[in-house]
Amino acid sequence: MESLKRMVWITALLLLCAPLLLQLSGIRLGQPLKGWQPPPPQDTLSWESWAEGNWQDNVEEQARYRLKARPLLARLNNQLRYSLFGQLNSRNVIRGKNGYFYEEPYIRSYLGLDFQGEESIAENVAMLETIADSLKANGSRLLFVLSSGKASFMPENFPPPYDTMPKGISNYETYRKYLLQSRIPTLDLNRYLQDMKDTASYKLYTKGNTHWSAYALYSVTDTLLRTIEQLLDRNLPDYHYGPVTIERKARGLDDGIFQSLNLLWTNMEDEYAYRDIILEPDQLPGAYRPKVWAIGDSFYGTLMDAGIPHRFFHPNSLFLYYFSEVRTLDGRTYPLKEVEKQRREIENQDLILIFITEANIGACCWGMTGAFYRMYQERNEGMME
Repeated sequence: MESLKRMVWITALLLLCAPLLLQLSGIRLGQPLKGWQPPPPQDTLSWESWAEGNWQDNVEEQARYRLKARPLLARLNNQLRYSLFGQLNSRNVIRGKNGYFYEEPYIRSYLGLDFQGEESIAENVAMLETIADSLKANGSRLLFVLSSGKASFMPENFPPPYDTMPKGISNYETYRKYLLQSRIPTLDLNRYLQDMKDTASYKLYTKGNTHWSAYALYSVTDTLLRTIEQLLDRNLPDYHYGPVTIERKARGLDDGIFQSLNLLWTNMEDEYAYRDIILEPDQLPGAYRPKVWAIGDSFYGTLMDAGIPHRFFHPNSLFLYYFSEVRTLDGRTYPLKEVEKQRREIENQDLILIFITEANIGACCWGMTGAFYRMYQERNEGMME
């Protein structure tokens, strides 16, 4: 009996000490958590931060973030909540009808709940038109791409209370109206996929992802490349499609929303259609690849992940992610700074590509419009003096 008690106490003591021993060993339990996991900001110790309890809270948050068992414990907690109570422990993710998941800002944007106002949008498009005209006068072109959005593609699967809310005027609809009335070359991939919805051979949006499916990505890529060819009046490298492969499990981030739930296990299955764009082997040497600056969000990021710009654009092309971080085609990233001083570099590009989805278009274009507009305004004022 005494030996049994001793064993129970030793086991309990080991369990209590396990997190400390694991932390000291440096071994991390489980894969890193999916989704955006920014480290908590550092708080400098001061009398004020100590007296108000801010420093203690920050130290506790730092320790929690660095805990080696955090990935496993977080997934265990999320799994229990999901399996027992149907709760989702991921920011802005909600479960719709028929097993479809959405990010809430897309639904709110579709319904017009974040509408920026017609006057504000009209002014922004007018500035973009001035920028497009200035770029064209200096031998560059601007193409505005209205990317797709899951909410506008399938509103029929909205969960309550959004499924009964009346739809108001949206930023996407208003931007589309003014862009099509302007001299800005515009490609509406949102409308393009909606028109394909009833005729596509495979799913254009899957249950567990915010972004379009891999099958849809290559369909919109084909349309984007043909639009660029017409706009620049140049032929891009020739290509053909590979065979379609159907799978029940997602590759990579094709179930990105569901991965962001950070569960231990799932039964998520869907239809995933994969194919590839293959450059023609008899490509002429020196085939034209335009120099492109793409200003966009994660929807353009899906093209980067698929290697589309790497195959069809100049190697020095850049992806200006949310107009705050520069991503190169060789995998480097660095902060974007002082764009107002880079007019010559901007005009050295063949194409400035704005690529933005419906949930982000209300913030169009993350400071780019004002920065480019001021740049050309200052140049014009300097020429008049």
